[in-house]
Amino acid sequence: MWPKIKPLKPDLSQNLERQQLYEIEEEKKASLAYQGIVWKTVKIVTLLSVAVFTTLIVLTYSTKCLRDHRRYVDAFEEFKNEYERNYDSVEEENYRFDVFVRNMKEWEEEEKRVGGDLDLDVTQFADYTDDELKRVLMSDMKEMPMEGSTLKKSYIPEGFKRPESIDWRSSGKVSSVKDQAQCGSCWSFATVASIESVHAIKKNQLYSLSEQELIDCEHDQKGCNGGYRPYAFKWIQKNGLVEEKAYPYTGKDGNDCKLATNGTKRIYIDDYNILSKNEDAIADWIASKGPASFGMSVTKPLFSYRSGIFHPTKEECSEKSHGSHALTIIGYGFENGHHYWWVKNSWGSRWGIDGYFKLARGHNVCGMAEIVVAPIIN
Repeated sequence: MWPKIKPLKPDLSQNLERQQLYEIEEEKKASLAYQGIVWKTVKIVTLLSVAVFTTLIVLTYSTKCLRDHRRYVDAFEEFKNEYERNYDSVEEENYRFDVFVRNMKEWEEEEKRVGGDLDLDVTQFADYTDDELKRVLMSDMKEMPMEGSTLKKSYIPEGFKRPESIDWRSSGKVSSVKDQAQCGSCWSFATVASIESVHAIKKNQLYSLSEQELIDCEHDQKGCNGGYRPYAFKWIQKNGLVEEKAYPYTGKDGNDCKLATNGTKRIYIDDYNILSKNEDAIADWIASKGPASFGMSVTKPLFSYRSGIFHPTKEECSEKSHGSHALTIIGYGFENGHHYWWVKNSWGSRWGIDGYFKLARGHNVCGMAEIVVAPIIN
C-alpha cells in the first residue's frame, strides 16, 4: 500500500505578493496613461490659450488700427473743410490723405519726444510733402550783411532799463498778419512788417505797406525764390514804399515794376542797422525802438505749430532744416521759467497763435540772432 501523501498547502503569501505586484504595475500603467492624457490636455489647452491670446492681440491691434484709421479719416475730412481743399481726382485725394497721415504721425511723435507745452496740430500745410514745403515756402539763400551796414551806434537811450516783457501789438503798433501764399517772399514780408511797426511807433500812423512793390522793383532779389533783407532796407531807404492797397500782393514774381505810381503816399526809412548777435542787446532794441526782422533755419515741426515755446535743438536746425525763413520780432516775454521772443510770421492768421509764435530766447535758435535787421525812422 502506498503511503498517504498529504496535499500541499498553497503559499498564499506568494500569491498575495504577485497580486500586489500586478496591481502596482496596473496602477503605474494607469498613472502613466493618466499623465499622458493630462499632458495632452495641457498641451491642447496651452495651444488653445496661445491661439486665443494671439487672436486677441490681432483683434486688439486690428481694432486700434481701425480706430486710428477712423481718426485720420475724420481729421482729414475736417482739414479739407476748414482749408477748402478740392482735389482734382480720387487718386490725388488718396495721395494727399497718405501725406496727411504721415505728417500727423510725425508731429504726434514730436510732441511726445519734446514734451512741455509745445502743441503741434493740423495747419494749412498738413497735406504738403517735405519737398513742397521747401520749394514753395523756403529759401536756400544765405543772407550776408552789406558792407558798411553794421551797427553804427547803439541808439539805445542812456540809462534805459529793459522791461521784463513787451508786445507791440498791445499798443496797436503791429499790422495784421499777412499770407505770403505759395511764394518764397518771406524776406519782403519781414522787412515790410518791421517798417510798418517802427513807422507807427515814430509817427503814430500804422500803414499796411506793399510787399509786392518790393518784389517787383528790387531787382537784386530773387522774388519768390528768396531775397536779402539788407538789400531790401537799402532799396526802401532810397525809393520808399507805397501802401498795399495801391500795390496789392499777387504772390508772383516776374511782374513789371509799377514804381512810378503818381499821387500815392510813399513811406521811407532814414537808415537801418544790423544788430549785435547778443540777444540781450537785441531785446534792448526791440523794447526801446520797436520790431526788427530776422532770419532762421526752419525745421519741419514749425509748419504744424499751434502754441507753446518753439525750441528745436542745434542738431535739428542743422541736420533737419527745410530752408531759410525771414520773420519779424514784435516783442518778448517770460513763461514757466523760459524766455521767448514773440514772432510775427507771414503764413496767415490761421497758423500758429493767430499768425504768431513763441521762439525760445537766449539760445540763438536756428541762427536767429545772426542777422537781425532793424529800420531807423527819425
